[in-house]
Amino acid sequence: MAIETTNVTNSATTIYTSSGNSAVTYAAINNVTASAISVDIHVVPNGDSVGNINCIAKTLDIAALDQYQLYAGGEKLLLEASDTISVTANVATGINAVVSYTSI
Repeated sequence: MAIETTNVTNSATTIYTSSGNSAVTYAAINNVTASAISVDIHVVPNGDSVGNINCIAKTLDIAALDQYQLYAGGEKLLLEASDTISVTANVATGINAVVSYTSI
């Protein structure tokens, strides 16, 4: 297994890109500020762009110093080569992402 960490901005930020077939075993979006921040989360197939068709969470509010777990408790997101997970925050700083994945 491997781990990636990313600072998310107020434009579409790729937090994970699959190289080959992979399974995302854990993904958390963390708010490290003293104010709530909202995010949009997209799972984007290779060749597509961020849009409403691949949005899995729209304007999701994350409370101050809190986190949102995308995949936990044994769930997995299966991705093919060059599929991505993208996050856009409503502010330029204050959100980070942690993703754990394994090749399959």
